[in-house]
Amino acid sequence: MGFSDAMRIAAGGMEAERVRMNVLAGNLANSQSVHGNPRGVFERRDVIFAAVRPGESFFDVLRSPKESPVKEVRVMGMIRDPRPLNKVYDPGSPDADKSGYVWRPNVSKLEEMVNLLDASRAYESNLTALDNTKQMARKDLTIHA
Repeated sequence: MGFSDAMRIAAGGMEAERVRMNVLAGNLANSQSVHGNPRGVFERRDVIFAAVRPGESFFDVLRSPKESPVKEVRVMGMIRDPRPLNKVYDPGSPDADKSGYVWRPNVSKLEEMVNLLDASRAYESNLTALDNTKQMARKDLTIHA
């Protein structure tokens, strides 16, 4: 593995974590939304990552899972959380149905904050790896000069 491979892997990890942080922020921003029926309620979203070889799609990896020393992390898609929505009795809400219930997203603020902290630390780790790789490449250039 060369310096460019290491930098590509770290940069891919940073991009994946950036997307993850954006999705988590969207989950938090919509965590208090309400609706009178379950069809209109925001549903928590999550990001799917995959380790792939350069130039390969996620489906290529599934079809031929051969080993390769260099892999990248990529965002392969986004899914909706399958956990049920929250039905809350709030007869005073203008969004309440005939029975006085409103539907709230299946978002836990605590879970999203922990995930956001995790994504932030993973982003910082990839940034450190990228910086260290650049420093090693510079030193390699001065040794050979």
